Amino acid sequence: MKLLQQLGLAGALLLSAGCSLQEDPYGFVSQGNFYKTEADANAALIYAYAILPEIEYYSRGFITVTELPTENITLKPDAGAGNFEFDKLAVRADNVDLTTTWRYAYIGVNRANAVIANVPGISNMSETNRNQLVGEAYFLRALHYFNIVRLFGSAPLRTAPVTSLGQTDAAKASIQDIYNLITSDLKQSIALTDLTRRDGRANRVAAWGLLAKVDATLASAKLTGTPGYDFVTDAASLYAEAKTMANSALTATGYGLDANLKDIFDVTKKAGPEHIFDVTVDRTGLSEGNYSKLPLMFIPYIDGATFTLSDGTSVKSGYNHFLTEGALYNSFDPADKRKIDLIPNTVKVGTATRTLGITDYSRPFTRKYLDPQQVGEQTSANTPVLRYSDVLLLYAEACGPTADGYTAINRIRSRAGIAPLTPGLSATAFRDAVIQERSWELCFEANRLFDLRRTHKMEEILVRQYGKTITGDAYYFPIPTREVDLNALL
Repeated sequence: MKLLQQLGLAGALLLSAGCSLQEDPYGFVSQGNFYKTEADANAALIYAYAILPEIEYYSRGFITVTELPTENITLKPDAGAGNFEFDKLAVRADNVDLTTTWRYAYIGVNRANAVIANVPGISNMSETNRNQLVGEAYFLRALHYFNIVRLFGSAPLRTAPVTSLGQTDAAKASIQDIYNLITSDLKQSIALTDLTRRDGRANRVAAWGLLAKVDATLASAKLTGTPGYDFVTDAASLYAEAKTMANSALTATGYGLDANLKDIFDVTKKAGPEHIFDVTVDRTGLSEGNYSKLPLMFIPYIDGATFTLSDGTSVKSGYNHFLTEGALYNSFDPADKRKIDLIPNTVKVGTATRTLGITDYSRPFTRKYLDPQQVGEQTSANTPVLRYSDVLLLYAEACGPTADGYTAINRIRSRAGIAPLTPGLSATAFRDAVIQERSWELCFEANRLFDLRRTHKMEEILVRQYGKTITGDAYYFPIPTREVDLNALL
């Protein structure tokens, strides 16, 4: 059953419960007589997943706040001032996108907390399913807090459901405490979940992969002196665990590198081997959040027409909102298939071929978010959170310049059609090369900002190499003004 259908079922069950599980605009949950049956538990978990594809989170807002500050994308000239704050790395605490990103991450935390707190007490359900649901909730809570700590640093740490306005005040926890919870949650998820692939849901493979990313974040931040990570004591042990976790994910049955780059992002092949965890949407949904309009943010506007790519794919003109930056586009090897196949620069409008220049109004654009069968503005283009290639590069980073590390990164480069990485690099140079490889492999997927922050390279890459300016803290966004006003302990 598709996750969208499960969302519909969850909504029906919530309504049939006499509105006993309601959420006000702040995300408070009144549980009432809910959490009595296995159906209640299933509905509550799907409700926890439902926050991910919202427009304010993974279907638009999260991409806005993580991609615009990097060298990957810029904006059309008439975009809103709030978006330009991210593009110019001058984000104000009253920025609307910043505020909604914070809010939706914490709504996600609250929904996951509700599952973790209540589902273990439901006795009239199978232990296997109870463990699976709770394990997935631990994964979701870890993902939300991982986003929060990488975006904002120190922040409130809530591990129980907030059900009333009187519970909103909470002091900031340390970055160390937040990471301790993230790590604990992912290990709980690994212990409780199974290996079964379910559309739009996490399993043990996803938990292994996310823990590898958490460990690599901590290890690299320690080695490079990233602000806020002084508490990390043993980068080598963290990289060792990241290697183990990544290897577990990479060797799981049913996962692997897709031989065809375009197939990874083909909306008819969502169960392909590359997909470890995606935020899923469906163009048949009733509202944005069930479906996604994110592709339209990247697709250029070309005379309002439907145009055709070189392989015959038909694309409707989009919003032309996110524009590929020359800094990224020109950094690829000319032979790199990730540029040739995934960032098209020629289109056909009718019988006329048009070349899209990297400084033009309509530029080469990513086809990672395309749905040729979109209905109006409704698409089924998922947002990737964890891909096999992401975890493979984490594995390479954790291994360092060993035979295993070189084999891992060169699998990525071979698929892209470019030469193997220079042998004999130092540990620092090798890991720098992995971070650069990640910039090409994972561009437009909400990874670059976090990779630059965790390796202490915001100034080196964005300012000194690409000439951007940074106003304020390069490594943490400010806590939104609205949250400070509502929470007396902030």
